[in-house]
Amino acid sequence: MQQGGPSDACMKNFMPLREEAEKRGKLIKAASERHAAPDEACKLIESFGQAEIKMIKYVEANSTKCGIPPQIPEQLKKGHLNTETMQKKVCTMAQQRPAGPSLSEALGSSAALPEATPKKKGGSAFDTLTGNVLTR
Repeated sequence: MQQGGPSDACMKNFMPLREEAEKRGKLIKAASERHAAPDEACKLIESFGQAEIKMIKYVEANSTKCGIPPQIPEQLKKGHLNTETMQKKVCTMAQQRPAGPSLSEALGSSAALPEATPKKKGGSAFDTLTGNVLTR
């Protein structure tokens, strides 16, 4: 095999793009395994999609020079469509998710004002809606 030919240069330039996409894909997998929040997953998928686009652009620009079969760019584009679909689903979920509990919700207290009329004191764990079951 001839050293320094177009295929060597092509692989040398393509491999970092592929490795970056693989690295970002592994980040998505790790986030999925630890049940990351949708907003984090959305950012990771978006980052992976950007790496895919770089690979697609490189393959399209260099397919003739590098002797890349025409099905390769098509496969990459199809994979990227799946990434875009997944990104839309996850990012939509992230946008619909509430921002998190308020301080009062986290503390278990109500934001409502207390009632003006005091409630009857002296209730116990045995009280029901109709009074203490033991006193009937």
